[in-house]
Amino acid sequence: MHIDHDQLGITTESDVEQKVVMPLLAGAAYLAIPERAIFTKQYLVPSVLDKAAGRVAGYYPDYTVWMRGFPLLVVEAKAPDVNPEVGYREASLYARHLNQAYPTKINPSRFLIATNGKRVLFGYWDSNPVLDVMTAELRPGSTALASLQEKCGSGALEAHALHCLDAIRAADGVYPYALAGGSALLHAKLPPNAFAAELSPILRRYFLSGSPDSIREIIERAYVTSDEITEYDKVLEALLKDRLAVRRGGVVQALQPGRHGEEHVANVISAFDRLRPEGGQLQIIQGSVGCGKSLFIQRYKALGPEHLSTHIHWAVVDFNTGPADLSRAERWLCSAFVEDFERNNPSIDSTAPEVLRGMFSANLQRRRTYYDGLKRLAPERAEIEKASDLVKWREDPEETARGIAQYILGSRHEVLVVVMDNVDRLDLKSQLEAFQLTLWFMQRTRCFVILQMRDETYDRYKDRPPLDTFRTGMNFHITPPRFIDVVKRRLELSLEHLQGQADNTQRYNTETGVHVTYHKSEIADFLALLYNELFNRKRNISRVLEAIAGGDVRRALDMFVSIITSGHFSESVITANVLGRGYIGVSEQLILKILMRVDYRFFSDHTGFVSNILASNPDWQKPDNFLLVEALYFLALNRKRVGQIGIEGYFTCDAVAYEMQRYGYVYEDVLAGLNLLLVRKLITADHMNFAEVGAQDSVRIHASGFMHVRVLCGRMEYLYGIIPTTPIYDREIARRLADVVGQESVRGRVASFRKLQAVEMFYEYLRAQQAANATPFSKSGSTGTDYVLKQINSAIGHFRNAQREEMSGPDPLDGCDLL
Repeated sequence: MHIDHDQLGITTESDVEQKVVMPLLAGAAYLAIPERAIFTKQYLVPSVLDKAAGRVAGYYPDYTVWMRGFPLLVVEAKAPDVNPEVGYREASLYARHLNQAYPTKINPSRFLIATNGKRVLFGYWDSNPVLDVMTAELRPGSTALASLQEKCGSGALEAHALHCLDAIRAADGVYPYALAGGSALLHAKLPPNAFAAELSPILRRYFLSGSPDSIREIIERAYVTSDEITEYDKVLEALLKDRLAVRRGGVVQALQPGRHGEEHVANVISAFDRLRPEGGQLQIIQGSVGCGKSLFIQRYKALGPEHLSTHIHWAVVDFNTGPADLSRAERWLCSAFVEDFERNNPSIDSTAPEVLRGMFSANLQRRRTYYDGLKRLAPERAEIEKASDLVKWREDPEETARGIAQYILGSRHEVLVVVMDNVDRLDLKSQLEAFQLTLWFMQRTRCFVILQMRDETYDRYKDRPPLDTFRTGMNFHITPPRFIDVVKRRLELSLEHLQGQADNTQRYNTETGVHVTYHKSEIADFLALLYNELFNRKRNISRVLEAIAGGDVRRALDMFVSIITSGHFSESVITANVLGRGYIGVSEQLILKILMRVDYRFFSDHTGFVSNILASNPDWQKPDNFLLVEALYFLALNRKRVGQIGIEGYFTCDAVAYEMQRYGYVYEDVLAGLNLLLVRKLITADHMNFAEVGAQDSVRIHASGFMHVRVLCGRMEYLYGIIPTTPIYDREIARRLADVVGQESVRGRVASFRKLQAVEMFYEYLRAQQAANATPFSKSGSTGTDYVLKQINSAIGHFRNAQREEMSGPDPLDGCDLL
């Protein structure tokens, strides 16, 4: 990129921008400013300047240069017939407008450039131009260019950015828990409540266990069929209910598992059995992780159509056990298939001579001439050679896999169904490799293959390699049952087991030492009560539970068991409900406390199901309590927009970082913050794993992340619970908050008025942080910081039994005010 000084033809302002300004800024021989640091006027918010500048409406400069979250250089381009002094004055006014938003003596917008293509003016925001040269003088190696490079080249801008960062960066944050007892405080645990001791094994059997016995019982007696699935309310509809199938029209068919199987799957397997396609058949089943695809397959195997039940042979390949690199995993796939087939089809002995001959009949036929010739010379040697070949083929996983398929489909004329299980749990790259591996296996064995795949993967790659190389007539989709539906059926099964197996009389001791005896039937009453408290009342806690679970049935079940067994669930409360000694409601605050702390005395980000979105990392260049909030708010606000990869709600990390740069955040800090949100499963990535994202990866908000911003930040229990692990950049405030935390640590509880005082103190601290970190673009009243602070203030007012402060108009995050 360079300025063509000898043939520089400029007639318009656009010519000046393209032929002079951009080469001057980004050219390696000129100012060498990275292109990613240069932003056009579309990046900025118009500002009203004074009438003396000739501007009475919104104004923004042609270019600004940003580094470390600061706008450093303002550039104004004018047409060749306009005096560059006009542009210099406008740039100076805009720089002054930017600098006024920062604390005294911190003036990031220091540098100005104005040009009409013929002359270039350089100076500082509070001075007249200090350099006035003709564009023709700015040739590489010239004195004029060397002077300009020294004054505002990439190195000079970076040095000024670091100076501003040092001046504005807060002192190291102090964690209240560190002043109240240190890491030992966060690692202190509570024992499970005594009531759950007898109940826990039963709950874990049907809620968490993956044993064959429990799976069989769940399939037969606790599976949620299609006609039993209830609807989400409209607040969670857009976040948790899949809409991809609707958008794809007739390409995707929703599965409708009933009490005795599933019609669509039965039809395609029957068609395969009838038509026997030459290259086999691939059936894709889509759905989110944890939605129940594997359980559906297990149930279908057990309850499939009766006319095929003795005619189908199944094998399941678990990709959770596969190698890290699937690009050359053909041998592993065949070995895994053979092992599972032999385990699940014991009636077929693949080592028996007659079965071996059926498996390798095609191989034997190809070598028939050799065997016949050898037989004429040495009959015994021919038989030995044939047996040796059979052993060799049997020891080769690829040959054995193909042989089994040949035996089942050809010799026995039955059906072989191979399930590629847990492919949806892989990252994007591995999912695509698994797809190619599946095609290879299908074409080699000619069997019926079921491949599980994530919705996003298919939607993104259905018209791109490698998915575009293969077309199926119809893909199937599984919609996960709601948390409420799954818990209900598993509870019913648990209680059936309890009634049949447990002793009639149950006992436990309360935390006060009282010995309690009760009949086992009273457990059912208590669990029904708890279920109703959580799900059958119009309370936000049910939305919170379902959003945090995010359609992952495994996570949902784990949450429910944690609630029942948690030591924060007082035996006194349980006793009063179990024995009918006065109804004590299970409060939303208690459930939130358990979700946050589980079996620990205090909350931390390493325990529970909830995260602290007001936390920060001391290693960030500019640690800030609102960085995670702003990232989540941006993704929540834009969740229905199509992002850079063409999928609704997904935006590149690069785009999010540049958006947040306008609010004073450092690009690298935002990337680090997005990685933190990913690990905590508050956002999801387009590559489908929760390990790491880079600048060009795309992310969208997870239902859990949405609920953290939309609901949890407006709940007193959440706000109080995160205080110990929130870095406080005011040591005196940190000390006072630590006093409250220390009281709870010693006494085991804290009075409500002290909890309120702590949250009020926390709120005032956060407001001060907002004021200290303000930028010209964060004063609109519509930032994530504004939103969350309003939520906190509302929580405080509600806790005081005052009239709750409501947001004016519809809530910007969901268009309704139901929460």
